[in-house]
Amino acid sequence: MNFRLPGLLIFFCFWLNMGVVIAAPVNDDCSKAFPLRDVTNWCSSPRQFTNYAATPSGVESPGCFPSFFSDADNDVWFKFTAVATTASISVTGAIASNPGGTLQNPQFALYRGSCSGLREIACMSDAQGYNIVETFVSNLAIGETYYLRVDGRNSRTGTFQLCINNFNPVPSPSSDCATAVVLCDKSPFTVPSVTSAGRDRRELPPGICVPEESQSVWYKWTCDQPGTLTFTLKPVNPSDDLDFVVFALPGGIDNHAFKVPLRCVASGENVGAPYSAWARCSGATGLRGGESDISEGEGCAEWDNNFVAPLLMEAGKTYALMVNNYHNTGNGFSIEFGGTGTFAGPKAHFTVNKLKISQGQKLWVKNASSFPGGIKNWEWNFGVGAKPQSARGAGPHAVEYSSPGKKSISLLIETSNGCQVTKVRNIQVVEAPDPPPPVKEPEPEEAETAPEDLVEPVSQPAASVSVGPMPVTEMEKPPSPLEEEEEDEEILQPGQRFDTTRTVVEYLVNYEAVIYFKADSSSIQEKDIEVLEEVLRILQENPRQIAFVEGHTNNIPSDEYCTKLGTERAESAITWLADRGIERDRLIRKVFGKKKVVTKDYSLQNRRRNQRVEIKIMERIE
Repeated sequence: MNFRLPGLLIFFCFWLNMGVVIAAPVNDDCSKAFPLRDVTNWCSSPRQFTNYAATPSGVESPGCFPSFFSDADNDVWFKFTAVATTASISVTGAIASNPGGTLQNPQFALYRGSCSGLREIACMSDAQGYNIVETFVSNLAIGETYYLRVDGRNSRTGTFQLCINNFNPVPSPSSDCATAVVLCDKSPFTVPSVTSAGRDRRELPPGICVPEESQSVWYKWTCDQPGTLTFTLKPVNPSDDLDFVVFALPGGIDNHAFKVPLRCVASGENVGAPYSAWARCSGATGLRGGESDISEGEGCAEWDNNFVAPLLMEAGKTYALMVNNYHNTGNGFSIEFGGTGTFAGPKAHFTVNKLKISQGQKLWVKNASSFPGGIKNWEWNFGVGAKPQSARGAGPHAVEYSSPGKKSISLLIETSNGCQVTKVRNIQVVEAPDPPPPVKEPEPEEAETAPEDLVEPVSQPAASVSVGPMPVTEMEKPPSPLEEEEEDEEILQPGQRFDTTRTVVEYLVNYEAVIYFKADSSSIQEKDIEVLEEVLRILQENPRQIAFVEGHTNNIPSDEYCTKLGTERAESAITWLADRGIERDRLIRKVFGKKKVVTKDYSLQNRRRNQRVEIKIMERIE
């Protein structure tokens, strides 16, 4: 016994020492931030993340955090790429309806930039002991990466739930049906807060499941395509009890005097009963497939579950939704729509003159949205590295990018009745090419006999649609008539004149597009379909315009071979458009073969740039 006891004591002490060595979270540092892949109405599980055993990151404390001397800086980090311009962020710790959350007094800060150069753009800290914090951030740049730093106030640690909804904004909510926000599509969004019952506190008809408004918001819409409607409402604070009513408005979107209730949910707490007895009637609520009831009253009856049956919308009919926060906390909620029916609204769209551009090259962007009632406002966000970053007005707008990569451009339009819709399109910015080294031109016999390179072309800037008439820069000006092939002299830019003895037909070039081909091929590649679809749309919408489809090759094979291949390439584009309804007499084929090379540099990369079809959409000047 005396021999073995010291050994046991040594082992026991070693075990105790090992027991207190707990690894820090994997996202303990900005450089190891946890990537959030889906930020559209997303929430983690109640205790998925923790800052327990986190160590100081070395980043200066944000403005709303307590000072370094009273806070141990137990922060953990997350990052996400913005897919829309507004974000709702919440961190939920130790609250009654969040089983597993243990963090008290949570706090967080949001940054843009990089870990070596962070710039704070939002900060929230729970100084009141609610154990939940939330905020809204606007004017995010779509495509930019943002960093989120989560901590506990005054050295608190524990598990928590993180929720992010990155969405395009809708107008600020109203608490009265008469001034309700008009919804014109089914995009999800988050409501920051609900603060009152509005001016008209008695606008709910008698006899429905919600007896009165307390903290309410109203939305209304007109059905475009008939079909089902579902939605899910999630309170920002999981403890909040949301009630709602869906109405038909027989008098139309501006007549709220007579409202017909169609769905109603007020289910919630059974006072005096344990939470487990009515938990199914808390949290998320809405219209859901598979449900058969159309109303749930106050409390939580045996068959209640906080959801009722979907609504079958009719085309041209107007509907309204009132959401009420029964607990009066002032916290908001998120809503996500589903079903086959659609909401009537404007069509947001815009055109760009190129889908791929070089860094520092000018991009032209122009509104192409439509709405019979008129559009009163256009707000643009041109993405990461753009100059300018944003703009107002229909355009066209000129944009340049200081960095390469995929860029997302968003346009938010607003109609006279307050309806807002957002359109997002992506372009690719590539690094500006280095100046080509001087290359000795091949001997004539070599140029005549060498076959076209059988290699896969690199991705080159494939122009989409330019908005016309576009300003013509020095780089974009067509060659002078003296440099053109003789067969192309009749196609002029406005203002150009030569040989007054000839009859001159003038055309205005409204749009230009380029598609590229593999070597020795006339097959259209999948990556160029988007370019052709844009050309197709423009020709369909502008029946007086025609398209000149020019076939080109690189300058290596013989003239005979290049003429044949250029013809086949142009014909591929013409056939694609004709098969989709464009009359062939509006598609004018011109074959240049090797006669109009992009550059006389014979490098492989520039030969690939010559393997192309150029499409110019023109309108004759009368």
